[in-house]
Amino acid sequence: MNDILTNGAEIKQRIISEIQKANQNIFLAMAWFTDRDIANAIITAKNRNINVDIILSSNAQNETVKQMFKDNNVSIHAFETGDERGMMHHKFCLIDNGISINGSYNYSYNASNNNVENIQVSDDPNTYRQLFAEFERLKYNIDHQIDVNIKSVNPMEQVITKTVQPINTADSFSQQLSNLIYATANINTDSYRTQGYENSKDSAGSIEIFSTNYGEIKEQIKPYATDDTLSSKKSVITQNINSAFESKKAELEIDKQNEIKAVKSNHEIELRQLNSKISEIKQEKSIFESGNQNSGEKGLLQINTDIEKNKLQRNSLESSFVIKKFWTAGTIFKLALLGILVFYLSMFFASAMYKVFFEGNIIRNSLEAGVNPGLPQIVDANAIVKIFKTQGALFGIMALFFFLIPVLLSNLKLIGSKKEWVNKLCFWVGILVFDIVVSIMVAMNTDEIKNLLIGQQSQLKIWQVPAHGEFWLIFVFGMLPLIITHFIIESIVDAYQNSQRETVGAEKNKQIEMLDKELLELNLQKELLSNKIKEKDELLKQKNTDLERLEREINTQENNIENIFTELLKNIRAIYDDFITRLKSGKIFTDEILNSISTAYKSGYIEYLPEFYAEIEVANRVRQIEQVINNNNRK
Repeated sequence: MNDILTNGAEIKQRIISEIQKANQNIFLAMAWFTDRDIANAIITAKNRNINVDIILSSNAQNETVKQMFKDNNVSIHAFETGDERGMMHHKFCLIDNGISINGSYNYSYNASNNNVENIQVSDDPNTYRQLFAEFERLKYNIDHQIDVNIKSVNPMEQVITKTVQPINTADSFSQQLSNLIYATANINTDSYRTQGYENSKDSAGSIEIFSTNYGEIKEQIKPYATDDTLSSKKSVITQNINSAFESKKAELEIDKQNEIKAVKSNHEIELRQLNSKISEIKQEKSIFESGNQNSGEKGLLQINTDIEKNKLQRNSLESSFVIKKFWTAGTIFKLALLGILVFYLSMFFASAMYKVFFEGNIIRNSLEAGVNPGLPQIVDANAIVKIFKTQGALFGIMALFFFLIPVLLSNLKLIGSKKEWVNKLCFWVGILVFDIVVSIMVAMNTDEIKNLLIGQQSQLKIWQVPAHGEFWLIFVFGMLPLIITHFIIESIVDAYQNSQRETVGAEKNKQIEMLDKELLELNLQKELLSNKIKEKDELLKQKNTDLERLEREINTQENNIENIFTELLKNIRAIYDDFITRLKSGKIFTDEILNSISTAYKSGYIEYLPEFYAEIEVANRVRQIEQVINNNNRK
């Protein structure tokens, strides 16, 4: 994240939002702080047990907000108003060991309403680390009343401040022990320095004179090895050397611990950020796995439970279905009987149609032609054929399917009607009313034909029809087949529906479809959560790798420090042992005193040379003097 904002009002809201989201700590360094809205957001965070630490500049405008913080026990570090030691002009805020807010924006009403400002909101660890180090430096300076501009060293800023060199430290310790010897022997090196200068002056810096004098000094020192006056001081020197050695060991241990502490401090922010990030990732992963009880958000565990419940419920519904076979002997018999009834009804109602609409005209035509056709049958089985021949295909087809009208009316619910009263009305219309109408018309047509054949006019009225046998004959032979046909069709439809999953349990099937849809959504959620968990695992693996790398780096540095100080202590002990050995033999006096005296004498001798010789010759004689000393020391 690296967001840059330039609108004052948006900047203020973003700062308050980031403060409200804080759950660990807030560190703030601010030059001018007058905005009470932001101050109250910080106080609210403090009341949520967030660790808050604030640095303010020495400015009178900050006094109101400073007092607000003090009244609410918010930690404040600030130079007293009017302090002349420097201006703390920073404007940054650090949140939860990772978020840094830095820019030109002061936490003031003027900045949010009038000024042109900017902030950068970043989660870059290097930015956070540098600003946090600066925060700790400023806090250290304020708490110790140090000028704000002084780059003080405080525990959070420490890096490895010493480059430990065993040789240099050993030389220093050796010099320290040598100084003890010099102090005990009470050798006046100044007189030898003066003597060297005078001898060099008298001999014009002669190398031969220096060699002779150096040899004489060496001979003068030899008696010190057996000098009884010095032997009495050996115990004191031994005690002083032991004390110096123990003191050096303790000093080295302190230095070692300081170096190790510096290494840890140098990586403390990065370690804290990594551990904080790992904890955050684990928490997010836990929510994806087990859900969030506070928000009700489901995790993979709850989704898997819901999937299992869904499957159990679906299996339960599946097992409750009872599906029967359609093609059974009973069904085949019913279909055969239905075929016979369809044929019968087609013939019967075609005959009725023929008699009502066509037969009377045909008989009239025959009588007019002088032919008496005789009384026709009540039901004419050849009516359909006659209609096709005499009236054409259109009327023939109508006669063929005329029976469908009462059949469809009496079975209306089977073709999709959902209204019960409509179904009942149509049933009785198809079975009773339609058949009565057809029977009345056939009966009246039959009576008319009878009268026509005897040359009379029919006097039959419609209300008189039920008194004639033709009416009841047509009615019974039309209604009974229709009723039987109705129940056969209903039975066949029921058998078909009982053989179909969709109709055996329409409600159950609908529930199963809903469960299947729900299962699809659950599986999508499961896949999404699984991918998120996988991403968190990868991120966690990466952060743990970074943490292990950092810990190895710290351990390596600590081990290097341990090795350096172990080697250093080994060298110090070797020097100590050598001094003790030479102290017991007395040789240390001749070696150390000779070194001290000869160095003083040489310094005085060389000191005169520039007064007599040119620079090149001085350098040449210095080399010759060093050669004389080395040759004498090898003897």
